[in-house]
Amino acid sequence: MDIIYKVPEEDPRYPEWSDFAVSRVCAIMRSSIDEGRNRIFIRTNLKRGLPLENINKVAGPFVEAWAVEQFESIADDVGNGYDLVPCQTRIFGRMAKRQDR
Repeated sequence: MDIIYKVPEEDPRYPEWSDFAVSRVCAIMRSSIDEGRNRIFIRTNLKRGLPLENINKVAGPFVEAWAVEQFESIADDVGNGYDLVPCQTRIFGRMAKRQDR
């Protein structure tokens, strides 16, 4: 049995769409920072706090959760000024094969 490979083809409009998405993400983050919605409070009972050389390991998930909240608040606003709409990805791979059976 021959294996048929699907060769991906980049849409000619990809650079335009990519620039649009990147500019909107940058605008959303800049707006959040400028409006003071970028504060994340992490309270611990540690007297000396957290060592700064490892802070990225602790702060990363908090920053990611903050970013998700920023995007969700915009996606929930139908009239948002960023021309963005929420979307869902389709399931591919193993899960799709299981559903076909």
